[in-house]
This record gives sequence, C-alpha cells and structure tokens, in this order.
Amino acid sequence: MPSKPLNRNILIIDDNQSVRKILYDFFKFSGFKVQSANNGISALSLLKNEYFDIIITDYSMPGINGVELTKILRTRYLQTLIIGISADCNEKDFLDAGADAFFYKPFNLEKLLSTIQQNNQKKNTYETFKNIK
Repeated sequence: MPSKPLNRNILIIDDNQSVRKILYDFFKFSGFKVQSANNGISALSLLKNEYFDIIITDYSMPGINGVELTKILRTRYLQTLIIGISADCNEKDFLDAGADAFFYKPFNLEKLLSTIQQNNQKKNTYETFKNIK
C-alpha cells in the first residue's frame, strides 16, 4: 500500500461485478477516488461529466470491447493512464490501441498499484520540468 493517498480519480470498467468490487475496494482503501462502470458505453457517459486520471478497462464487455474503447479514450484523453485487463485478449492489441499497460487476469493487485505509482512519479517529474521552463 502507498504510504500516503494519491488522491487520483480512477475509473474501473468491467462487466464482471466481482472484479469491479475487488478493484473498487482495493483502490478506495489505497486512497483513490473510485468510480466504476459495467461496460464501455456507461464509461463514456461517465466521462462526459468527469475527468479520470486512470482508467482500467476489461476487454470482453457487451456493446464495445476494451480495445475499441481504448482507441476512443486515447484520442480524447492523452494524459490519462489507461490499463487494459483481460483473460482472453492479446496484450499487443491493447497496447496498439493506446493502452499504457496491460495485465492478464488474474493479476496481482500490488503490481497493478505499483504500475500506477510509477506512472504518477513519471507524470509528476514531467510536470515539474514543464513548469520550470
């Protein structure tokens, strides 16, 4: 667990309620502001009204799959960390669509959190140097 809350907005998109609940509870406990959606269409609706620093999306969902959703998200939210998760999708598909990282299910929650923390450090370093100029 992080030593202090990161206070970042995170959106979890998965049609499996158990996966959403596990991720929701884990990230809430880790200090994130968390929302979830059960499919890509619901996620896009949430994104009309709120910005998310981090989006974790499953591949297999009704309506629009995670790779197609990632393509849409990447064109609209360039600074957002997008992480694909799946038991049945090729990692390359997600990364080619614009995801920053990918985890096969089942995944280690601590490794997922570590990936997010590393990205936060990179982003903070970038913002610091950008503001110096």
